Amino acid sequence: MLSNKSLILISLLIAASALSAWSITDTYFGNPYGTLDARIYALGGAGMFNQFGPFGIADNPANLTLMKKTLGVAVNTYIDRNEDDRAIPLYNSFDNYVDDAVISSNVNFFDRHAVAVGASYLGIGVGAYYKPYLSFDGDYKEEVRNNRNTDNDGFPEKLAMNSIESEGTLYKTGFLASFNFNPQGEHPWNLGVDVAQLKGSIEREKTIRWTNWAVQQVGTSVKLPDYTDTEKYDLSGQQWKVGGAFQLSSRLGIGATFTPKTVLDKTGSLYHNRGAYLNHGVDSTNVVIDENYTLPTDLRVGLSYMPRNVMHTVFNLDLEYVLNSQISELYDNTLNLYAGVEHHITNRIPFRMGFNAVNSYFFTTEATVDNDNNPVTVYYAKKVLTPMFTAGSSVKLMENLTADLGFGYSWREYEAVDLFGDAYYDDRQYTGSTSYVLWPNSHISLANRGWENPDKVRENNISLNAGLSFTW
Repeated sequence: MLSNKSLILISLLIAASALSAWSITDTYFGNPYGTLDARIYALGGAGMFNQFGPFGIADNPANLTLMKKTLGVAVNTYIDRNEDDRAIPLYNSFDNYVDDAVISSNVNFFDRHAVAVGASYLGIGVGAYYKPYLSFDGDYKEEVRNNRNTDNDGFPEKLAMNSIESEGTLYKTGFLASFNFNPQGEHPWNLGVDVAQLKGSIEREKTIRWTNWAVQQVGTSVKLPDYTDTEKYDLSGQQWKVGGAFQLSSRLGIGATFTPKTVLDKTGSLYHNRGAYLNHGVDSTNVVIDENYTLPTDLRVGLSYMPRNVMHTVFNLDLEYVLNSQISELYDNTLNLYAGVEHHITNRIPFRMGFNAVNSYFFTTEATVDNDNNPVTVYYAKKVLTPMFTAGSSVKLMENLTADLGFGYSWREYEAVDLFGDAYYDDRQYTGSTSYVLWPNSHISLANRGWENPDKVRENNISLNAGLSFTW
């Protein structure tokens, strides 16, 4: 028979089963990679109408016959640097706010690779690509120290080490066909269909490990319980997309894609273990995961405008509408913006810059009690806007071979519930004593912080998208 505490814990773990991404507190969606076309990435990700890059077929299948090339091949590398700083409010002895005190700072690097190939002839094209679709990578480390004074330039003693390690990527393998209607006319229009297989394995482990100093301080007769939550699951399923591209004139083109709601199979296991202490035995549970994982409907439209000037300017603009409400009534549908401009300067070297603003949701839970003092779980959905600036250029290595570079910088700030509750480090529950052993100041009260006193999280990402493309 599972205890109420174990049942609450299991429900919390299931609800948070997809929280990890580059950001440890990220949403049910994971972190989307967006476009893997380095040129379009530098243009803020606006590439619904793309007649230049072979990897544009992964954004809109109609782009394949729009290129008017017989063959196109592209390989890309994506590297991301994520910095996560978490802080809590700092007050003086008069309860006046002083500043935000940073309690942890983590910097991590992640990289993934992609490839695309397409061929078209007489207005008919076929292609394929392999790319990362969602990232669940994330690493978080947090030291827990006691409240001893920092006399003689010494640090307070380290009591425990908290850690969250997540690894996994949902990959997309797509096959597509594209058709150019009226290829010899002034205003050809293109239609493409993309059928893809989505597959990925995700593993996440959350741990609390007491230090040797803490173990020695309480004595060998006292057990300090370590804590481990491990989840492993696979995602798999099919997704299809239809796209169109219409060239209104030699200076203006529009493109659009429609990706319907996709339901993936999610299977795996969820394991929890808390060591024995005092009069409590080992708390160990294992839950089988067999459920659906939903990707919402996505509708995206864009235009590309090429004014007549000596700089061969290209201006791209995309709007994306995501029906997040298909996942849960906690979410609202969102509108995302992507925009970029390209100029060719001295010796036809392109200079690109762009901007995008993407909305995402953080899904969190909090254990509390109702009016009758019964344990309940409260669910929260917080919408966060992530702005991003991009820039880039390219160099022609050979007649048909081009190297493209795209750089991006994004940031966001939001509030989140503490990842590790402070009550766990109250050694009195493990020793049975009425006074602290690990904490010199006995007047403190170690309690879990909820939304009444959340963490303030500041994140920034610096990313590089580099690609080689061959067209003939």
